[in-house]
Order: sequence, then C-alpha cells, then structure tokens
Amino acid sequence: MIRQCFATMNEVLDELILHYSQASNDQKSDFRQQWDMLKSLSDDIIELWLQFEDKMGHFRDLQQASAAAPEPCMSHDAFSKGHGYFKLQMFGQASAHLEEVLAAYPDFLCGRLFLAMSLMHLSRWGEAQRHFLLIAAMADESRVQAIAFNALGCIQAVYAHLDKAQAYFAKALDADPGFGDARHNLESVCQGHEQIQLHFGSAELNALVQA
Repeated sequence: MIRQCFATMNEVLDELILHYSQASNDQKSDFRQQWDMLKSLSDDIIELWLQFEDKMGHFRDLQQASAAAPEPCMSHDAFSKGHGYFKLQMFGQASAHLEEVLAAYPDFLCGRLFLAMSLMHLSRWGEAQRHFLLIAAMADESRVQAIAFNALGCIQAVYAHLDKAQAYFAKALDADPGFGDARHNLESVCQGHEQIQLHFGSAELNALVQA
C-alpha cells in the first residue's frame, strides 16, 4: 500500500515536471495546485513517520535499559575518547566511541547527551531526536533537560515545524531561564528570520561536564 502511494505520487510529480515549462498560465495554476497537494501529503507522511520512529526507538531504549548496568566513571576509556573527539569537532569518530559506551551503559545520560549532540552535528536528525526525547524524559537535572529541549527545538526548526520548535525552546527556558542558546533560538524563530542560525547547545554541554 505504501509503495503504491509513493508510485502514484511520483507519477503525478513526473507529469508536472515534464509539462510545466510548456503549459499555459491556466495549466500552470492547476499544476501548482497539484504540487501543493503533493507537498501537503509529503509533510503528513514525514510527520507520521517521525512519530512512529520515535516510538520504535523509545521501545528499543527501554529494552536496553532493562539490562541496567552500573554508571561508568568519567574516565571510562571509550567515553574519554568520544568526548575528546567531540571537543575537536570530529563528530563521526565521537559518535562511534559514544555508541560503544551506550551499548554497555544505556542509562549513562551524559554519554547519551554527547552522542545525541554528535548526531545533530552530523545532520542525523531522526537518530538525534530519539536520544534527546529519552534524555528529556529521564533527566532530573534542569540544565540537562534544557539542553535536550533546546536540541529538540532545533530539530523541529530544521524540519520547518516552527510552532513545535518554539514550544521546545520555551520548555528549555522554563527548565533553565539562563540558557542563552534557547533564548536566541526562540527569538530567531518567533521573528521569522529567513535563515535561522540555530545554536545547538554544544558549549553548554561541554561546560556541564567540566563543572
């Protein structure tokens, strides 16, 4: 059923691409209406898929957490390497080591934070979102929650879901009113800047570990 839906959508879009440049003004108007319909369907599909993927990922995380292991110390070799690569902005290497940490210690929120942030910098938005949703639900410390909510807002802004982005940035500020990145992001989204410069919260995360 899903394949047939996409096949039909692709057929319609192929026709629009093929005929638009030679079409009359009236035909172009009709084509634009068809494109708007396709865009609306595409947005709905993406939104529903993201919600489903979040739930799938949450269940996977619950399975891992059921085999609870002791929290590792900050000198854990894989975490130290991952954190070091993160500070060097070598996010691919950082994520590889941090995934190793979480495989052994799924409840280690600090490791999950750095992994999620590394995935953000790699533009792996769906994976990062799954981790940040779990962090926001599990974290007791307000600064950790603020970092997670701010990151979730950034991801929604990337997907052009600006209302949801605003809500997450507001949650970040509720958790930590002094969080400058969340305030900047909220103001940028509310003002409707054409090219929003998002602040992920990487500096705040590094400061949290060093504190």
